[in-house]
Amino acid sequence: MKAIKYIHSMAMAGGLVWLTGCALQPIALAPVGPGPFAAEAYSNGQGDLEVYTETQEYYEDDLSFFPHTDYEIYTTDGRHLRHVWNHQNHEDEHPAVVTLAPGKYVVKAWAVSCGLVTVPVVIKPDEITRVTLQPGWNPGGTVAKSDLVQIPTGYFVGWRASPQS
Repeated sequence: MKAIKYIHSMAMAGGLVWLTGCALQPIALAPVGPGPFAAEAYSNGQGDLEVYTETQEYYEDDLSFFPHTDYEIYTTDGRHLRHVWNHQNHEDEHPAVVTLAPGKYVVKAWAVSCGLVTVPVVIKPDEITRVTLQPGWNPGGTVAKSDLVQIPTGYFVGWRASPQS
């Protein structure tokens, strides 16, 4: 019986270390920008940002919905710019699209299996920058890993912003 309790305790401790791995160490991700085949934004010289944050279950009338969690946008000098309610209502499972002036920003959001992360983003005129803080994003085609930004837990979150951005 003692052996089972010991094994259970060790498994729980290991799981806790795995779950808090990102939270214990600051995450320094490379800037995410529009992909090489970025969809056009319809914002008259502005750019768009779409962030697929971690979802949370919302239960209503025997149905479950999984809206994306909110996030914050900051300027590169740390000034808070905007709180983004990342869905229209609790039944909406699509992230909000935010229009911003072209430039560099910092997003603080919840990532699946990593907790709160900070992601530098580059917004370009008439393009969409997408950040996917959930496993499963596939850029499609044959892509070099160096063209993508990867989160410490292993999945890719978006296209690496070009150096001249």
